[in-house]
Amino acid sequence: MVQGDNVTYQIAPDAGSRVNFTRNGNLNRQQRPNSRPICNNFAVFAISRDLGTIQATQDPVVWAIGYTTDPAINYTDLSGAPPTSRSPYYKIQYSNDEELASIHGNSLGDSMSNIKGQIVDFLNDFDNATSRAQQLVNRIANDSGSLSDDLPRLTYIALAEVYGSMQLTIGTDSHGNLNKSDVMMFMKNIGGLEKK
Repeated sequence: MVQGDNVTYQIAPDAGSRVNFTRNGNLNRQQRPNSRPICNNFAVFAISRDLGTIQATQDPVVWAIGYTTDPAINYTDLSGAPPTSRSPYYKIQYSNDEELASIHGNSLGDSMSNIKGQIVDFLNDFDNATSRAQQLVNRIANDSGSLSDDLPRLTYIALAEVYGSMQLTIGTDSHGNLNKSDVMMFMKNIGGLEKK
């Protein structure tokens, strides 16, 4: 279920959102339009889904929260050429962030079940992505477990660190168009000793 029934949100100071949810069991689907620093009344984006009376859930509740940057990275090679900006790879499918996260259909105040977001592609693949991730974890655990009993736990932690630090990018041609043959993966330095 994407967006889903009984989903409400509120963009407001944290105290007001909490009080509203505690009293009513849902949020008021309103937002304060003025921008301000987060430390000024601690602005929050609160989201909730009413599951009704349950003893166990049949389906998971999936949330997706993220941020985007474009360019994703400024790349400098060893040739001495000027740095080049590289975009996130998803730009092949969605040309800009507004298209990626846009909502088509009714406004947020209307029935949530009639809203279709472009981020649906991501959310609809949750079950398959979870299955693929579990298969990878199992394979790595089996392979590393053949070397040492303690190694599977360490490789599992390392796997999350590696995936969380990776950025798949795409370059552009001389006209500024995405170049599908110029794909590069970058990895953030997530550890190691720093020389002083």
